[in-house]
Amino acid sequence: MKTRNVQIGGTALLVLVILTGPFSKLRAEDLRIIHNLSGYWKFSIGDNEEWIDPEFDDSDWDEIHVPDSWEKEGYDDYNGYAWYRKRFRITNFPHNQQLYLVLGKIDDCDEVYFNGKLIGKTGSFPPYFLTAYNQKRKYPIPREIINPDGYNQIVVRVYDSYVNGGIVYGKVGICVDEDTKYLKLDLAGTWKFKTGNNFSWRSENYDDEDWNDIFVPATWELQGYETYDGYAWYRKEFRISFSPPGEALYLSLGKIDDYDVVYLNGKEIGEVFDLEKDGEYRRRGGEYNARRIYEIPKGILSRNGTNTIAIQVYDHHGLGGVYEGPVGIMDKDNYMDYKRKYHKNRGFWDYIFDAFSN
Repeated sequence: MKTRNVQIGGTALLVLVILTGPFSKLRAEDLRIIHNLSGYWKFSIGDNEEWIDPEFDDSDWDEIHVPDSWEKEGYDDYNGYAWYRKRFRITNFPHNQQLYLVLGKIDDCDEVYFNGKLIGKTGSFPPYFLTAYNQKRKYPIPREIINPDGYNQIVVRVYDSYVNGGIVYGKVGICVDEDTKYLKLDLAGTWKFKTGNNFSWRSENYDDEDWNDIFVPATWELQGYETYDGYAWYRKEFRISFSPPGEALYLSLGKIDDYDVVYLNGKEIGEVFDLEKDGEYRRRGGEYNARRIYEIPKGILSRNGTNTIAIQVYDHHGLGGVYEGPVGIMDKDNYMDYKRKYHKNRGFWDYIFDAFSN
């Protein structure tokens, strides 16, 4: 193949490097749908709390296609409340993995119930209306409310203020996070949570019995803290029984919005600003997209007793909290495999960023 020598100016070269040069690429989480829920759902306009009941008889409801706006399904110019219902079975139920319900994008706001239990909400309903039409919906499903051998019922309450309404776009289904395969110990699930800021909360002996329960990973806005910005703390107790003394271990906390400091058994083991030079983010403002993985110093973990993780989080606007996995403990081999999966070859542009950020 013949080539030509071309002189490229500084600005053009910069653009070329951005567009074509190999640099560290951060990808979204690796979700795999195990049960596709796209297709026809039961649908009714109006608003009635009785429709939450999994046993409610919706046989006379209309059926509309999901995902798509309800305007395209025959409800032209309708604005207001509407409900969706879907009954299904999960075949080959993965008992050892956390399940999530993804619903694409919903216009404008929603509440989602699984077998009669509220599992999340995005945006706010009137009279304190707040649209969330551009946010992707991903709701963790608590294991204890899933019927692995029979039917399950999803109910979605939606409010649309104008123009398109409903479950309008994106993948719809039950999914798992493929990245949990890198964990020796999966710590996703229920954690203790409290808004505010008190450094005594980092102590391994602190009594958090009266704290609220929250699911990790998921934003705190999905779990009753819709408009909260500021400091909050997470705590989790766990035991291990798998690691010989001296093995390198890493605590993965997925992604956190915006800033975090992490304590294990009362000792600080890392904060997001430590990750900048690892290429997790390039400048201030990108911390929310950094994958938190902190090496666990030798001698901190108790191998025969209880261990405690405490995370101080500060969110300055928008969504907040530990919002994306995987969350748990990795050994060194899995840590390296995980890093290779999400970080491609470092190239010229990486070094330019590093030079200017030092």
